[in-house]
Amino acid sequence: MFKKLIPWILIVLGCLIIGFAIYLKADTYWNQHKLINQYEKYCENIKNQKGGPSDNNPEVSLDSNKPTEKKLPDTIMNPDQENEKKEEERKLPKIIGIMSIPKLDLKVAIGDGSSNAAMRYTVGHFLETAYPGENGNFAVIGHRSYKYGQFFNRLDELEKGDSIGIKSGTKTYEYIVTEKIVVKPEDTWVLNTTAKPTITLITCSPIRIATHRLVVKGVLNKIN
Repeated sequence: MFKKLIPWILIVLGCLIIGFAIYLKADTYWNQHKLINQYEKYCENIKNQKGGPSDNNPEVSLDSNKPTEKKLPDTIMNPDQENEKKEEERKLPKIIGIMSIPKLDLKVAIGDGSSNAAMRYTVGHFLETAYPGENGNFAVIGHRSYKYGQFFNRLDELEKGDSIGIKSGTKTYEYIVTEKIVVKPEDTWVLNTTAKPTITLITCSPIRIATHRLVVKGVLNKIN
């Protein structure tokens, strides 16, 4: 009798697994678009206000050219580890901008902070690095090929000369890719500040193995 039930049990388990995966995808999609829409409304309000709040990003203090990170985070860590963190870390992160990469058909909100909780619905800004358009290194990290937030899944497709757009406040910054490299997790020099406005995108490599970090660097080309 039990042997006859095994195929049905497996079918039910398979349906539950597929259903859970669909739920996670839908949850990420809904919250991601919610964050984008909220931020775009915020930017529109800034434009419509006379003498309203400044659209400048918060100032960042960089006391040294060396990063305090000892290791670049693992962007494919299990998001379920959030259960061990404080409830506050589960909240949707503060959004500082929207990243658009036409070549990758990517539009994603940028959360202020690189915690695993923040990167569930956004890509994360390293707090000790520059903000969009500022002199310095604007460093952003994102998940790659995981059940949550696969925003940087195709990052390896970027090449020298490709465009990265960042909308922050009332301004849009265009960065142009200058190089793509693979480094070890200990190579935190990729976070070092720079004299001119630059951008650094970071994710894990290879996909699902994460022994190294894929790094895409670019320079500010224009401001609209």
